[in-house]
Amino acid sequence: MTSDERPTAPGRRAVVGLVATGVAVHLFFLLSLRTGWLNFLFNDSSHTRQAFDFAVFYLAGRALEAGQDIYGLQAAFGFRYLPAFAMSVGRIFALFPPRTAYLLYLAITELILLANLWLTWRWIPPSGPPDRRRRATATFFWLAFSPYYLELYMGQVSFWTASLLFIFLCALERPRAAGLAWTGAALIKPNALILVPFLLRLRRFRSLGFCLLALLLLSLPYFLLHPGSLRSFIDLNLGTRHFTGALAHAGNLGLWAGLVSLTAKLAGLPLAELSGLEELPLWGRSAVFLSVAAVIGTALVFTFNRRPVSPLFLAALWLTSYFLIYKDVWEHHFVFLLPVLVVLYLETGSRKLLIIFSLIAIPTPFFLFDAQSGVHGNIDPERLWNIGTSLLYRSFKLTPLIALWLWLLKRVHHTPSPTG
Repeated sequence: MTSDERPTAPGRRAVVGLVATGVAVHLFFLLSLRTGWLNFLFNDSSHTRQAFDFAVFYLAGRALEAGQDIYGLQAAFGFRYLPAFAMSVGRIFALFPPRTAYLLYLAITELILLANLWLTWRWIPPSGPPDRRRRATATFFWLAFSPYYLELYMGQVSFWTASLLFIFLCALERPRAAGLAWTGAALIKPNALILVPFLLRLRRFRSLGFCLLALLLLSLPYFLLHPGSLRSFIDLNLGTRHFTGALAHAGNLGLWAGLVSLTAKLAGLPLAELSGLEELPLWGRSAVFLSVAAVIGTALVFTFNRRPVSPLFLAALWLTSYFLIYKDVWEHHFVFLLPVLVVLYLETGSRKLLIIFSLIAIPTPFFLFDAQSGVHGNIDPERLWNIGTSLLYRSFKLTPLIALWLWLLKRVHHTPSPTG
């Protein structure tokens, strides 16, 4: 580093201040896991018991020990992951008492976060090494992202998948490493498969073949031994039905759920009684499917036209598209955006990304609209909301999300300026 590149005293203070603030926020997240101080800010922590999702992984491990079908679990939204996850992570957690297993999960997740911070300070983007302030800002991204708190509260593994996708994005110029990271991400959460069109565009056929082979070898034997389990897995992840009252609710912040909620309220259909898209009027179902088709179609056009593409921005476009097309987008799922925001900011330093991050990172004003706050059970405050409240609530996440998606569309075919 030359004398011109060394940070000035004010620059060093800014770097230290950013990192220290991020650490302070993060420690408050961890403290709140014990005290519950932040729980009123989110639907899931207000109305769901801590480690609710973690219990599904734990029970899947116990089910395997008992020789039971993991896809027959009557817990939460059921076990929605591949058999390999239950046979590895689920079995390991099931070796311990539930509380010990959850604490082990928290420790593993925090260690993964530390690894992400290390890579954030080591990775050199295609545009060249970012300065310390930009790396410090990206560090703040990791440490002060409110959906991460909800991730820990629920005991989810979306962050594990996101961390492997972070490695994938950082290793795009090394196909073998990127392919291994992507395969690992898909084995934890199959929604990582949304990157298939991106990998086809880059002609990463070995990565695609390796991932497909791994998924088949580690999943097919279980599905063959348990007739009906494959159908259950597909229905849970891709079906358009839910248990009654769960088709759209305050915990689901995706565009799909927003359109379902809007349709139901306009048509006078109680959310508490809905379980499938077929119960909506034709115009409502059409709006849902057309929105999905529009997002996927646009992404495909930008992927497979003849113009050169920026691999980093194209991968980010597909990862962002997930939130606009999938039926279930819980608030903790937004940790999937963390690697996207981090690598894009390290690459560009765009001020627009700072705004987008800030809007997604802070909690929605859910607590203003909540009902029976802190009461656990089958409670959905959205059933009491009018159309305006539902639209306003989801707009706090969907507006910056759509802004990010449009920002990426403009940059897929060229490298943005340093100021974004």
